[in-house]
Amino acid sequence: MQRMISIIINFPTNLGDTIISLPILDRLKTNFPESKITAIVSPQTKEFLLRNTFIDEVVVFDKAWKLRQKMRLPFSLRGKYDLIVDLKNSLLPVILGVKKRTPFCRNYPKDIHAKDMYLKLVQKIAPIFQNTKSTFLLEKKEKEKWSNLNLTKAIFVACSARSSIKCYSYSHLKEVIDQLLKKSYSIVVLGTKEEVHFYKDILSLKGVIDLVGETKMSDCFYLLEKYASLVLCVDSALMHLASYLNLPIVALFGPTNIKRYSPWSANYVVLYRKDLNCVFCEKSFCENPRCMEILPQKVIEVIEEMIARYVL
Repeated sequence: MQRMISIIINFPTNLGDTIISLPILDRLKTNFPESKITAIVSPQTKEFLLRNTFIDEVVVFDKAWKLRQKMRLPFSLRGKYDLIVDLKNSLLPVILGVKKRTPFCRNYPKDIHAKDMYLKLVQKIAPIFQNTKSTFLLEKKEKEKWSNLNLTKAIFVACSARSSIKCYSYSHLKEVIDQLLKKSYSIVVLGTKEEVHFYKDILSLKGVIDLVGETKMSDCFYLLEKYASLVLCVDSALMHLASYLNLPIVALFGPTNIKRYSPWSANYVVLYRKDLNCVFCEKSFCENPRCMEILPQKVIEVIEEMIARYVL
């Protein structure tokens, strides 16, 4: 029997990158099934990772802390772990005194997918490909809340983002949803409470189930896994969550590097403006983000093709 080993993972600060790194968690659990796994989390990722079935303990690190508090935490963890996976490439492995660790030298190709880059970090310390997958647990009353909506299989829409230039054109999205509703598709819209203003009157359309601002990421995991037939989305944490769940995805891309951050489920299509030279610019600001004005009819065609091909 393999002895119990203690593993600590220093997860990325933001939620999107943390979701992209989840296959590392699965890989470690496959290679070290008897391990105890501790996660270093940010305030943004704490609630989500607390619910993960492979994580035994979470330790919060907030980059907004004062220096003294930042230094106190790693020294309190020193000498407790057999293996560290540092996804931030910090000095933490040295401070914790862990000999078995991910490498400091990370000269990976510029356009390698972010998920594959993370997996390369553990390919030597965890060589067996993952054959198990984590999930995220909801309490009984939380599941009952969603069951009371009487949802059926639906197209989940997540076309807003924290960065305004990653959002799909509102007028185009409204046309897409109007047409999908006419074709009798069920539509569920997800997003944060800060994104309510983006959707405007789309959320009041008859046949649209508005969950914008109503869900945590753990709720989204449950809802997508149980009810999503397809996900229409932009580059966002929700897109990567749908990828982890291996759902059919139609992703709308503009400024994002498609090679590094495309969906990674088995069945997906990325749509973008092939007539523009500025796509995938990776800029954080644009006065006229035409790249996200992807023709509604093309989006609808691809959605219907995907549903006909992959959805039971």
